[in-house]
Amino acid sequence: MKQVELVNGDLRFPALMAGDGEPVILLHGFPDSFRNWRHQVQALADAGYLAVAPALRGYAPGCQPRDGDYSLRTAVDDVCAFAAQLGGCAHLVGHDWGAVVGYLAAARSPEQFSSLTTLAIPPLKRLPAAVLKVPEQLLLSAYMEFFQLPLVPEWTLRRNDLAGIEWLWRRWSPDWEPGEYLAEAQAVLGEPGVMRAALNWYRHLPRVWNSAHREARRWMARPIEVPAMVMVGRKDGCMSPRLLEHTIHQRDFPAGLRVEQVSGAGHFLHLERPQRINDLLLQHLAASPSACAV
Repeated sequence: MKQVELVNGDLRFPALMAGDGEPVILLHGFPDSFRNWRHQVQALADAGYLAVAPALRGYAPGCQPRDGDYSLRTAVDDVCAFAAQLGGCAHLVGHDWGAVVGYLAAARSPEQFSSLTTLAIPPLKRLPAAVLKVPEQLLLSAYMEFFQLPLVPEWTLRRNDLAGIEWLWRRWSPDWEPGEYLAEAQAVLGEPGVMRAALNWYRHLPRVWNSAHREARRWMARPIEVPAMVMVGRKDGCMSPRLLEHTIHQRDFPAGLRVEQVSGAGHFLHLERPQRINDLLLQHLAASPSACAV
């Protein structure tokens, strides 16, 4: 396993890479690090895939855009650029924000992706309406509005050696000791500019007046035309598993959809139960061989 760079324009994204074969891109979420995909990267490499786990936009000094654009449109552009660098076609795996970007990228450019696997985030198309039908999600999602405030979220999360990050991890994945994974996430978020960049993802969400937002909404309304799998932890303290009841519609996934609720896991299910997640992921990839035009 080695660290490499992926590129989009003048931005440089550090990434873990291992293996050889069909490319698999793994996208992390908040508050996390690309390096915490290492169990999946190694398992994929051992199974004959080329696994690449890049930092999301802003999560390293070299990939913080000068124009401050952290819209979902630009994040999707990044991922499509990564797929092009890896040969034009890849399997796509995403957790948390990485899952959001994954849904949108697969909807926008299905010709670039062989399959989609998402962790912790139900299908986006019906999620806004589903939140209104699952009252506890309104409370669980309250942090998103707080993160859109100026300055205060940075101060809150940074104080006492980033104790706010630890609080989120323990709330979202209860009854689990995050140990080195939490320490890795805190180290990344302590790097220059990263905390502000990570929060700017949330601050771009209410900008409904701009073209980037409108375009992302159009992608969200499209069906996912590649084989897909959604995995959620039954003990997720960030996204209620009950959202699945209102977001899973097979007709939104004409190439097929598999849904897995993972027992004994919360929001960071790929770290809490890595062997189970790796087994499910490898099954899904084996059933979704590359069909992209080369």
